[in-house]
Amino acid sequence: MIKEFKLPDIGEGLQEAEVVNWFVRNGDSINENDAIAEIQTDKAVVEITSPYGGVVHQLGGEEGESVKVGKTLISVETAIENKENEESKESIVNKEVSQPSASKPRVKAAPSVRKLARELGVPIHEVTPTGRGGKVIASDIRSFTTTVEEEKSKDPEPPKGLQSEPIKGLRKKIFENMTLSMSEIPQCSGMDEVDVSRLSEFRLSLKSETQSGSLTHLPFIVKAVALAIKQNPRFNGKVDAENMLFRYQENIHIGIATATEDGLLVPVVKDADKMTVEEIAFAIEDLSARARSKKLKPYELSGSTFTISNTGKEGGFYATPIINPPEVAILGVHAIKQKPVVKNEEIRIGCVMGLSITFDHRVIDGDHCGQFMRALKEYLERPELFAFKG
Repeated sequence: MIKEFKLPDIGEGLQEAEVVNWFVRNGDSINENDAIAEIQTDKAVVEITSPYGGVVHQLGGEEGESVKVGKTLISVETAIENKENEESKESIVNKEVSQPSASKPRVKAAPSVRKLARELGVPIHEVTPTGRGGKVIASDIRSFTTTVEEEKSKDPEPPKGLQSEPIKGLRKKIFENMTLSMSEIPQCSGMDEVDVSRLSEFRLSLKSETQSGSLTHLPFIVKAVALAIKQNPRFNGKVDAENMLFRYQENIHIGIATATEDGLLVPVVKDADKMTVEEIAFAIEDLSARARSKKLKPYELSGSTFTISNTGKEGGFYATPIINPPEVAILGVHAIKQKPVVKNEEIRIGCVMGLSITFDHRVIDGDHCGQFMRALKEYLERPELFAFKG
């Protein structure tokens, strides 16, 4: 009996999702809850498991194609329990394997082995199988890569011309989102610098007392931004262009742009204004670690009302971050450098951090930007006033 598994709505209002990787192919035997594919939603790559065990009958699309919610992702000829039917199931597999193909013959291999081959870029149909029944096993894949590397080392060839790669998965979503942002939002950037000498000393004084593994400057910045937003709620709004409305948002959810191997993800610290700095530090550690291991849930990557882009100590002193729609502003925080600071008519060496803010100039004026940056700087220069307040 063939059962169809239709793509569910796994996110907030998900309409369709791109198939990034198939772990299975037609004719593969799978068990219930086996991973069958990775799909790209608007925010994350999510692993999908099969609710049925049996033999894969038909995939719902090729890798790189999008499948709409409610459409068939995969159809499975369900497993048959008795021995006779097991034999029948085996015959189905063998039949599909022996069917003439317009391209390449089907290779016998477990889903995990196929996944390994894709990860290592190995054309599985070129691998010599050594497993039982002519199956390709994991060691065959690794032996193939070793052989290829040895051949390359014997006769290295210089690259010919420029290489290219497809824009897909998370990079495709970033591509589309940034294009949307720059094509629809008139953006303007303001820049300033803030003396964080006092913040740096305060952070070091707390570091040994907190349970957080690494109390960086970022949790303080997130809290200061949340408080500056409370004073300047226009920066926590969004534009309803269709109805010509500017909507203020009640909750302050701060997105943290985080670099991963596949591109930027923006996990969200919910209600940052109601958390202490230490609580924010724990949240960032957890979200960042799971973002890099692709373990975040879609709801943890959605719902931000304002985004912070942290270029870190390796970045420059200023930049022009691009707004994450439908938000109306984004803050870039940059390297901290030792620079001369004038205070009380005296010059001293201070720890100075560059700040950049890009805002939607349709709804935010330069004067609003100045007020927000002034409030943010005042908080960052006096961290002891807010660090312990939830």
